This record gives sequence, C-alpha cells and structure tokens, in this order.
Amino acid sequence: MNIREAIEKRFSVRAFTEKVPKIETIKEILKTAGTAPSGGNIQPWKVYVLSEKAKKGLSDKTLYNFDNGVQEEIEYDIYPKPLADEYKKRRYECGADMYRALSIEKDDLDSRFNQIRENYNFFGAPLGMIITIDRSFGKNGWGHVGMFLENLWLSAIDQGLAMCLQESWSIYPKTVKEFIKHPDNEIVWCGIAIGYEDSSKPINQYRTRRENLDSFVSFIE
Repeated sequence: MNIREAIEKRFSVRAFTEKVPKIETIKEILKTAGTAPSGGNIQPWKVYVLSEKAKKGLSDKTLYNFDNGVQEEIEYDIYPKPLADEYKKRRYECGADMYRALSIEKDDLDSRFNQIRENYNFFGAPLGMIITIDRSFGKNGWGHVGMFLENLWLSAIDQGLAMCLQESWSIYPKTVKEFIKHPDNEIVWCGIAIGYEDSSKPINQYRTRRENLDSFVSFIE
C-alpha cells in the first residue's frame, strides 16, 4: 500500500471485531507516529494506551455518568460558537449520512441517543487510547499533535488496523483524569478507538462527503 492509497482509505471506523491487536503492533505504529514534525522538535503529544480491562473500566465509569446526566466542565470547545453556516452544513450532512446508513429516522431519538452513547464504549473497539497535551501550548502545539495523529492513523492502516478519533472524551475530562491519572498540566484532547474493522456493520459502509478543490484552494498569480 502506498501513501496515497492509505490516505484515501482512511475513514472513521465505528464498529470493530473482537480481535485484539498485539501490543507489539501498537508500539510499532506509535513509534512511527512519533516521527511527526513539530516546531523545534518539541514533540508535545502524550499517549495513554488502554488495555481491554482499562478501557472497560473507563467506559463503565463514563457511561454511568452519561446515563445519569452527570455533566463536567468542558475544557475547550470542540466547535466554534457560533459555528459558521459553511461548516454547520458539513457537520449536518455528516450526521445525516451516518444515521441514514444506520437506518435511524430523524425522530427516533432513542436510537440516536444510543449511537451517541457508543462513543463512550469506544464503539466496541478492543483497545483505546487517550491523547493529551500540556495545557501551556497554544494553537501551534495542538497542530503538531494533529500531525502525530495523522501519522498514527496512516500507520495503523498500514498494519491492517482501524481507528476513530473521539473528541467526545474531552467532554468528561474529570472522569478521564481520575482514571488514567495524568498530571494536572495535561489537558485531554481526544480518545481513540482502535482495533480491526467489522466490515459487515452498516456504520462502516458510509463515507463523509468532501469538498471540491475550488472551494478551499486559491491560486495566487
């Protein structure tokens, strides 16, 4: 598989088989991801790899809070407020396409709730990760972690693995911290569901739409 094939194959997998990746494979893709560029070679990413047992423990604790309406103070906004119409349209289409793939109607609130709930079950993935960054870093440092994550995703694909980045874990920073016990100076950016794709599930059949080149590129003479 060449780099272009890996990039074009990448998508957010939300249903996994029970097969557990070997820890040696996880270490290998993390080592490759760690070659990502960063200004001054600061390498600001921190990764917490959750075993099956650890992942279940964090999921059980978070799902209890979610099911009982427990809310925590969110440390950063996932989306701008307000979200501009251009981006709001894309977000709406993404959600609509996903629920259509699952045959969930707009007024089926219970099914929609259950699908959102799956975020905190790592979508059934056998392993999980939590990504943090030192809270002293600004936007530039967060961009460096983004390059690390793209490296990680492409390396996972090369090893036959599947992933889904989950910003939803940032909604429960207190619960995550209580469980993984990361230092106070770190902020939870996202979680990662990782394992092997269950290609038989409808949720893995849909793909998000992409904009034409002329919608985001300007050629300056």
